[in-house]
Amino acid sequence: MMKKYLRITALFFIVVSFVIICYIADKAIGNERRKLKFFSKNASFYTKLLLKAFGVKPLYRNIENLSKKETNYLIVSNHLSYLDIFIIFSFVPSVFVANSELNEQFLLGTITRYAGGVFVERRSRAELSKEIELITNMLKEGLNVVLFPEATTSNGDALMPFKNPFLTCAIKANVDIVPVCIKYRKIDGEDVNSMNRDLIYFYGDAKFFDHAFRLVSHERVDAEMYELEKIGVKPEHTRKQLTEIAYNIISSAYTSS
Repeated sequence: MMKKYLRITALFFIVVSFVIICYIADKAIGNERRKLKFFSKNASFYTKLLLKAFGVKPLYRNIENLSKKETNYLIVSNHLSYLDIFIIFSFVPSVFVANSELNEQFLLGTITRYAGGVFVERRSRAELSKEIELITNMLKEGLNVVLFPEATTSNGDALMPFKNPFLTCAIKANVDIVPVCIKYRKIDGEDVNSMNRDLIYFYGDAKFFDHAFRLVSHERVDAEMYELEKIGVKPEHTRKQLTEIAYNIISSAYTSS
């Protein structure tokens, strides 16, 4: 019990210091590109601390392209939990595409924006072209962008269909796509299964703070992030083609042992 409260205290101070530093940077840095770069690097540092506070031990496998600091990518991943973002960011500084609904949630909207989150209105076709242009420009400026094409988290049974239009941005920016697959293997030494997965997976009507407080009471979560086969993007590619290729690569890795 004492360890749980120590972890909650650590989480509190990590989040508060993160928000304070980002608030100061937000006011002090006028250039939006420099500001986003600061947010992404700062978030990468703080997500390492958050993983430790949550007891998450990530193992990074086959990380070849994402280790190259001189090249940026559109990173496409399956989506099971808010921990996915921590795991990716802790290895590679990035910005990520988030649902606009997240911006409306207390505190989470501010934290997401300061973590380099780009809010998109997936329900509005009118805003789509502007959002594609925004993300394309970020890729052109050398930023890594993380995209979860399932558009929401799942219960882990299987990948949900990829329906995201933002893979178009890789074509427009002439940037390759790196698919990654995240798997949660164990919690407190026990294999993740249908009985305990809800302690990690965050989906449906789960409430963030309730879920986080339950998770932090557990000793350890073992997770793996696999870098998969890079997709070399060509001008003749269509969004539909890239979506199908990315889905097949990630789905195959996710369903394998």
